[in-house]
Amino acid sequence: MFYHCTMVLRAKVLGLTRYRAKGVPGEAVQCARFLAGLGMEGDFYARGGERQVSLLSLEERQWMNARAEQGFPPGLCFGRYKENILFDAGLSLVPGAGIAVGEAALEVSAGGKRCFSQCHLSGKGQPCILAGRNLFAKVVRGGLVRAGDYAQVEEVPA
Repeated sequence: MFYHCTMVLRAKVLGLTRYRAKGVPGEAVQCARFLAGLGMEGDFYARGGERQVSLLSLEERQWMNARAEQGFPPGLCFGRYKENILFDAGLSLVPGAGIAVGEAALEVSAGGKRCFSQCHLSGKGQPCILAGRNLFAKVVRGGLVRAGDYAQVEEVPA
C-alpha cells in the first residue's frame, strides 16, 4: 500500500476517456471506476499487465493538436496514443511512483513510448514530446475517479 509523504505533485483531472474497442474513437466520461489489477472499467485496454491506464498532460495533448492544425504531418503516436486520464499539469514521474487520484491509487509502470522507426519525426531527428512524457500506470487500489479530482504523488514502499 502507499505511504503518505509530502505532496510533490498536485494535478487536476481534466478529462477521462474510455475506449470500448481498438481503433474506435474514445468516449469522454465524467466519472469512471478503476479496477485493481485491470484498468478503467469498460475500457478495451483494461486487461491487466503493465499498461492498464494511460496518462497524459494537457500540454502534451495541445502540442499534438497544434502540430496537426499547423499542417505538420503527425508522428505515428499521434493517432495511436490514447490517454485514459488527461491532467492539467505534466507528470514528471518514474516507474514505481504512486499516484492517488479520486478514490483510486495508481503506480506508474512505464514512462514514455519508444519511437517507431517509420515515424517521420524520428527519422528526421525531430523532437517528439511523447517520447518521454506520457505515462502508463497499474491500478493498485480501485475506486471512482471523476473529472475535477486532484491527483497527488505518494511514495510506494520498496
